[in-house]
Amino acid sequence: MKTAILSAYDFSVTGGAERLIIDLARALGAEVVVPSFSREVVSHYDPERSVSFCSLDHPLPAEPLRQIEGMRLFKKADLDYDFVVCIDDMAVRYLVHPVPHLYYMLTPRRALYDMYYHFLEGKSPAGKAVYIPALALARYMDRRFVRKHVRNLACISHTVRNRIQKVYLRDARVLYPPIHGDRFAWEPSEGYWLSIGRVDKWKRIELQIEAFRRMPEKSLVIVGRIYPGFERLVETAPRNIVWKSVQGEEEMRRLLSRCEGFITTAIDEDFGITPLEAMASGKPVVAVREGGYQETVLDGPCGRLVAPDPEEISSAVREVGQRSDEFREACQGRAALFDFPLFAERAQSLVRDCLV
Repeated sequence: MKTAILSAYDFSVTGGAERLIIDLARALGAEVVVPSFSREVVSHYDPERSVSFCSLDHPLPAEPLRQIEGMRLFKKADLDYDFVVCIDDMAVRYLVHPVPHLYYMLTPRRALYDMYYHFLEGKSPAGKAVYIPALALARYMDRRFVRKHVRNLACISHTVRNRIQKVYLRDARVLYPPIHGDRFAWEPSEGYWLSIGRVDKWKRIELQIEAFRRMPEKSLVIVGRIYPGFERLVETAPRNIVWKSVQGEEEMRRLLSRCEGFITTAIDEDFGITPLEAMASGKPVVAVREGGYQETVLDGPCGRLVAPDPEEISSAVREVGQRSDEFREACQGRAALFDFPLFAERAQSLVRDCLV
């Protein structure tokens, strides 16, 4: 069966979605179809080039035209596959063509639904006057399309499943993204805490900075791209915060293996793969008690789940850091439940069910 993974991600930067798409393609023996892609980024996650990519040779423009152009591109695409897996709300427009399919949803578009007010926050009155009716129309069109054209729905977490139920009044099966546990190893702590992820308003890095401002005796290494407008966080951070640009996979694994613990504070995260990679390295996690973190991090055995409050975060870091090595066995055992071989079996079973 000739299978394709359709996505509007252009593989120009590294990220969790790009990694998941490659893993899914590997599990299903599928080809990845995207508007365009960077061979360097693909090689970052697939150095053996075991996954085949098909470019539509149509790089998408920046927002707000990106969404419109991406939908148009996939709606008019002329493809020849027996089964398709659509990853996002642009690629899913291909389903105007009657083809066996699965919509494996990372999340309903958050600016339209649960992050609507966060998205509008800070927009000028003129900007709001444009966005409010535009987003209302987009919500209507999105719901109508899913109702009319999508038969099979799956998603990456129960957090996203709940959003789908609220938005589309539909159920979805959960297929958790995988980690590759055999790539991670525990090493003795070098005393630093680690945070991995882009620096923007959704990741709430300022919570981590304020927490470590209260703990000058501890250090935090933050690895990620700093988005425009957030350079001030670097400029005002205390001296115990160390900033690193995006690292290669081998360096990331080295940082995870030698940290004292891992910290993450994103707003209602869809799933969150980096805490699992930290646990696969035998390291405890301090995360906010929101979203997908509640599905992966066991509060107590694997670290601490806390409120998004700098004082609670600093208290948890101190508590966990005093006995970091004691979490090793529980963390690695928990992470093993999300290993790639199990993901591959479940993904193949899910596709078989769609063909019944």
